[in-house]
Amino acid sequence: MPGDRTLITELVTALGMTGCSNHEAAIREQPAALAITADDWESLKRVSSAGAYSRLACVAFQNGVFFANHHDGLNGRVPQQIEWSGGRRIPGDQPVPADLLVDRVYMISCKYLSRILYNTSPARIFDEALGSTFVSRYPDWYQLTAPKEHDALYRRTITELGLKGMPETARKLDTKHRLKFKHALKKHQEANSTRGVPAEARTEYKKLIDSVSRRTAVRWRKTLQHRRQWKLMLWRLLRIYSSTYFILGIDLESRQTMRLRVMTPWEWQKSYKLLSFELFAASKGQPRVDWVAEYLHRPTENQDKVCGHIEIRWSHGPFMGAPEAKAYLDTPHQQVPGYEHLAMGETVNSTMEATVGPAYRYNQLILKESKA
Repeated sequence: MPGDRTLITELVTALGMTGCSNHEAAIREQPAALAITADDWESLKRVSSAGAYSRLACVAFQNGVFFANHHDGLNGRVPQQIEWSGGRRIPGDQPVPADLLVDRVYMISCKYLSRILYNTSPARIFDEALGSTFVSRYPDWYQLTAPKEHDALYRRTITELGLKGMPETARKLDTKHRLKFKHALKKHQEANSTRGVPAEARTEYKKLIDSVSRRTAVRWRKTLQHRRQWKLMLWRLLRIYSSTYFILGIDLESRQTMRLRVMTPWEWQKSYKLLSFELFAASKGQPRVDWVAEYLHRPTENQDKVCGHIEIRWSHGPFMGAPEAKAYLDTPHQQVPGYEHLAMGETVNSTMEATVGPAYRYNQLILKESKA
């Protein structure tokens, strides 16, 4: 089940397209165009009534209103049907990241205060270059790329935790061992007011993240050794697919509304030329690989760059399972080649003052709701 914040941002964006006066009225009216279940309506009503996300809901509603009136969107027409993915994985080998499907034509990705592009297995990015595959591989990436350093950290950690009867290597951990390890680590963290591995094991942890970062970068370069693969990798990282779709949301850094149309590869090639795609290890508290793509904007002949990074981290805490890869976009969405502005973004503080009065401060909302 999607979280409360997701319910608000995605469903209230949809409600902004239905012709209702505001999001509270829309939730009361439950317009038939929004095809969600009775349970979804009850959940949305509950979250809205709590008021924790009321200001975020106002911006989401205005984004929906904007799309409903924009000539590249619904152009003033009330939609007949809005379908919601509900946080479910969309089927297909290269699915458009659409949260909303409007009249089975317009696909919309809701991006509110997030720069995350992917949350997947490291092998999916570094070995398979996000390409189509029929085999899902979730190896323990730390053990795969840095087995010596991984086991050294494991042995030092169980020693510091005083654990007995544990296997000599992390590869042999079973469910019983993991639960025992998790309980001991949590107890140690609470007693020492720390997070992650014990402080006494930080040297081993630093060696692990440096080794994983460096060897992952080497592995990714090998996957992308041919120049023709660079552009495909960039398109996949930026989620530029064969069908156009729209991004509605709020940029994480600028706090501006985002109202964008994502180009198709065919459009992208007419407007841009990829000059280089570089990647390098950049350990920053956890294994990480950064990437930078330089490109030429053909109409103006201006050169610029777009960049991001991939973090490799334990998904449920140290040694609790195979690490995951989170791909982040470091360039603001509004500056990404292939993300076309529908209109200039409004600062959210101005939007909120116009919508719900000057007493609402959106920066306070960000600090409060980001902790939820």
